[in-house]
Amino acid sequence: MRRRGQTLVVFALSLLLLVLMVTMTLSIGMKTKEKMELQTMADAAAYSNAVATARAFNSISLMNRALMGHMVAMTGVESLISWSSYYRGTIHATKKAYDLPKAEYALLVAACTSNPSTCACATKAVLDIEQTQNDLEQADKKLDGEWDGLDTAAGQEAAALQLSSIWEEQKDVYQRDLTQRVLEARIAQRIVDEAKKGMPFGGNDLSVVTASINSREVNGGNGCGGKGAACLRRDAGRKLHFVDAAMGSRGFAFVTGRGAAGPIRRKLKDLIPNRDTLVSVTNEGSGYFPNQSKTHSGHTIDATEVWGDDHGSVSIIFNRADSPCPNGLPGSADAMAHVRSNHRGDTSDEHRWTGGGGDPDSQTRHTMGTCTACPGIWPSHMDYNYNLVAQAGDNFGQPKNYAVIQRDYRQRKGGKADPWNLLFRFRFSKARGGTEFDNRGIELSDANGGTDISKATALSTGIAYYRRAGPYWREPPNFLNPFWRATLVSAHVDDQGVQDVGSTLRADADVEFAADVYEALRKKGYKGW
Repeated sequence: MRRRGQTLVVFALSLLLLVLMVTMTLSIGMKTKEKMELQTMADAAAYSNAVATARAFNSISLMNRALMGHMVAMTGVESLISWSSYYRGTIHATKKAYDLPKAEYALLVAACTSNPSTCACATKAVLDIEQTQNDLEQADKKLDGEWDGLDTAAGQEAAALQLSSIWEEQKDVYQRDLTQRVLEARIAQRIVDEAKKGMPFGGNDLSVVTASINSREVNGGNGCGGKGAACLRRDAGRKLHFVDAAMGSRGFAFVTGRGAAGPIRRKLKDLIPNRDTLVSVTNEGSGYFPNQSKTHSGHTIDATEVWGDDHGSVSIIFNRADSPCPNGLPGSADAMAHVRSNHRGDTSDEHRWTGGGGDPDSQTRHTMGTCTACPGIWPSHMDYNYNLVAQAGDNFGQPKNYAVIQRDYRQRKGGKADPWNLLFRFRFSKARGGTEFDNRGIELSDANGGTDISKATALSTGIAYYRRAGPYWREPPNFLNPFWRATLVSAHVDDQGVQDVGSTLRADADVEFAADVYEALRKKGYKGW
């Protein structure tokens, strides 16, 4: 007896398997697409974080350049204060230089009883010299009125330059461009928010993970005591490379060396009689940042204070003696001047010059602002972490960042990753529970450990690096030049990469299984990151 429909069962089973294969194919394709989207978002976020970091570092570097420009200008002002004081000092030095020929003629006066003509010319020479010295004294006094006003204005200008700190602006850059955008993952969140607009499920399953490694890589702490690249303040007790850079940037020769003192020589020549000869006026002077001592270079340069100093000599020849007294008697004397400015908490400010004693108002006129990292007059600023520039294994401190984006499939409608992810239960007997095939992408079967796989995680790494164009590849990273750039790199770009990836996946992203997979692949020699 023939029975119809024997193949129907086989057809139904085959059709079921065909549907299963189609849905699996669609599901795999969907997951691949979504994984690519997730990784693209992570790559975009990591690169954008690196760009934001590089731009922030470039802004900080440019502001540091401006700060150094202010400090270099301060040395110029202090140098000019000292130089103008030196002019007054040379007036007194010229007056003192006449003491030598005056003493010679005084000896002739004392011994001239046997020669009345010698007595007369020597007496006249002494009187002429005294008159010249008196004229020099009066010339210096005439300067007092105008001098006080100019000296006060110059001191205020120097203080204003020191007070023009960009510390607050740098803190704004650090807070806005680094803390908020990078460390708090706001750039990544904005990228995800934009991506959500075109997603079929509304994007409610997407989230951004704040990677704690980013803070460690960027935050150098107070006084460069942290592990990150950007320090919020330099250690006051340490010699500053900023100061060295400022010393080397003073540039204009007048600030670092006075030359032949020609302007002062011309002024002095107008103050002495025409018949006398002003042989020479020498001057060495500079503006610099020493540590409570007068020096133009060496290990004492540390920005504790700012100095301007001048020193040299004046040489004259007295040519106005009548016969039979000798003519052409020389005289010389040393001259000096300096201005020393410190912060408001220090009362050792000085302003002195030869013959002038000292400026009684130096504390008012020549004190800088309140020190922010005492002792010292150098304003607070951000700096690159000098502790890292020799650590090749840590990329010389150049900060990497991790961008981590997650998709939680449990958040989708129905608890399914997508419509093609189906749950099949094969039951061939009422007495048995049957066999489940769970393709929803939420968790593995009990036979496979029941691991929660509902969170898809993408991690990408960016880095802000320092590169100056030209043959300067050995130049260490710094916050003096705006040559910071950005790129994507391997997660293992430094020696800590292995630990950082594992800790980020476990502690920050909370995907233990992903960390286990990563470590298993790494142990097998996989290098696809």
